[in-house]
Amino acid sequence: MKKIVIGTTGHIDHGKTSLIKALTGIDCDRLKEEKERGITIELGFAHYRFGDDLLMGIVDVPGHEKFVRHMVAGAWGIDMVLLVVAADEGVMPQTKEHIDICELLGLDRGIVAITKKDLVDEEMLELVKEDIKDFLKGRPFEGAQVIPVSSATGENIDVLRDAIISIANDVHEKSKDGIFRLPIDRVFTLKGLGTIVTGTCISGHISVGEEIEIYPLNKYTKIRNIQTYHEDAGEAMAGERVALNLQGIEKNDIERGIIIGRPDTLLLSNRIDATFKYLKLPYKPIKTDTVLRFHVATTQEESRLVILKKDIIEPGEELFVQLVFKKPVVVLPEDRFIIRSSYAIQTIGGGKILDIMPQRHKRKAQLLDSYYSILTEGSISDKTEYHILKGGYGGIPSKTLSILLGMNEAGINNTLENLKQKGKIKSVGKTLIHMDWFNGYKNMLKACVEDFHKKNPLKVGLSKEELRTKLPKVEPVIFQAALDQFIHQGLIETDKDKVRLKGISQTNDKDISAIREAFLIKLLEYGLMPPGLKELASELKQQEKHIKDIAERLIYEGKVVKIKGDMYFHMDIIKNIKQQVTDFLKKNKEMSPSDFKTIFDISRKYTIPILEYLDEIKLTIRSENKRILRS
Repeated sequence: MKKIVIGTTGHIDHGKTSLIKALTGIDCDRLKEEKERGITIELGFAHYRFGDDLLMGIVDVPGHEKFVRHMVAGAWGIDMVLLVVAADEGVMPQTKEHIDICELLGLDRGIVAITKKDLVDEEMLELVKEDIKDFLKGRPFEGAQVIPVSSATGENIDVLRDAIISIANDVHEKSKDGIFRLPIDRVFTLKGLGTIVTGTCISGHISVGEEIEIYPLNKYTKIRNIQTYHEDAGEAMAGERVALNLQGIEKNDIERGIIIGRPDTLLLSNRIDATFKYLKLPYKPIKTDTVLRFHVATTQEESRLVILKKDIIEPGEELFVQLVFKKPVVVLPEDRFIIRSSYAIQTIGGGKILDIMPQRHKRKAQLLDSYYSILTEGSISDKTEYHILKGGYGGIPSKTLSILLGMNEAGINNTLENLKQKGKIKSVGKTLIHMDWFNGYKNMLKACVEDFHKKNPLKVGLSKEELRTKLPKVEPVIFQAALDQFIHQGLIETDKDKVRLKGISQTNDKDISAIREAFLIKLLEYGLMPPGLKELASELKQQEKHIKDIAERLIYEGKVVKIKGDMYFHMDIIKNIKQQVTDFLKKNKEMSPSDFKTIFDISRKYTIPILEYLDEIKLTIRSENKRILRS
């Protein structure tokens, strides 16, 4: 069965709610105040089965100017419009504003119902028809079928139903593919069930039992039950009026404007890039940085309008803009929005969202034209590359990219593979990075290693952590991927935690070689009781830093051993210790610190660190206060 949503539009007291009741038998005025005042304040909902092939959800929006924000919430997500004009009044101010809103939201299918036909004569009816025809001229609804009806007598209600069916047959159902979103327009509780939320599912699908996230509240729960058009359903999908029964959520935790979606499938946007059309109204130009009211789906938020290419926007103009929000909004690219002034509370324009996570642009920059062209006319491949480029050296998670494109991850796989084959992007774990940025990062990495060796010719290399801190901040997997490519190419090598250029392990500087030999001789002379580096540097008449660098290189070359703190031993001395300790233990089975001191005639200052070193290299193992050979 085909399922679509139709929304009423029109001026206050033009009979929208009465017409829906005549069409469906359902009274959409549910509030006491609505009954008493005879006007619709909140959104009303109904549904009607047109035979076995069409189920239509109907959204009744308020016509009063004070409740236009509710009208915007109701109009978002509908497939066709039922424009209601009273025969005894004709086109009125809210008629015009509602149609402006529908056009800005991209709605172009509709029918005009002239209500209260029974209250006027034929001459008046013809005048109203002409009034409507003139009003719709040049608009998307020009040529829409106009049907005079009477909700009171039922005249032409069947004709209107047939016309609705005819147009509905040409409406394409929304695809159940895509990111699931349900903007909430109503929250209530039912005894024994708990919290119920309702809305029009605008994309994707979801099933009973699935976990959902409540955006932007960062709350999670599961769906206990789903109803569509007052009937239990196992699944809700795009194009349906939906009610969800949520587990463990209080009514006061949720309000109109929040979005229900799957966890981690939507983003919170503090700014967006968009097109903005300023309606041709008798108003002054709008200056950049003007604060306006932003409406999207059921959300209303304060926004600051940044006009990117000019300082002002004139009535009738459509420009590339950035909207900056006081509080984050939950949107996707291609979403339509409405802008209302913050002073006169009048709809002044609207547009289409292009980028939900843009950079902060420099106004009037040359690249803005290129950005606008890609975002408005570019292919999926162009937009994919654009968003990955924005990620810079750190790239962008593949899940985030799919949200920026308004698609499920599976929907962009072919595009990503194509860009990889062309050498445009690289996948590192779950991160996508543009090759321009990755190659730039690699070049910086290699330059850092080269610079390190140039400034520190005596050092073996620099640690990975030190190298990372000298480069732009990225995830460890990106750093490792860049390093691995140089290792694979034979340009860089690593030893434990050290990174160095390949083939730079030896130095041929004669002065340095002489100092190395002098250092080794000193260590041999001091044997088991070497002084600290400061004293050695003084004896060799060298800076302590240089002697430390030489010592580290000699450690790497296996000629020197460093033991606990600042003790450096010649490798020959260490070999002698190991041999004597091994011989003693083979003969005596165990060795105490006193035994060690006696054998080597050294103080406790050196005895304990050397014994601990022998444990570390797994020659010996400590048993209480003695050492035995490790098997």
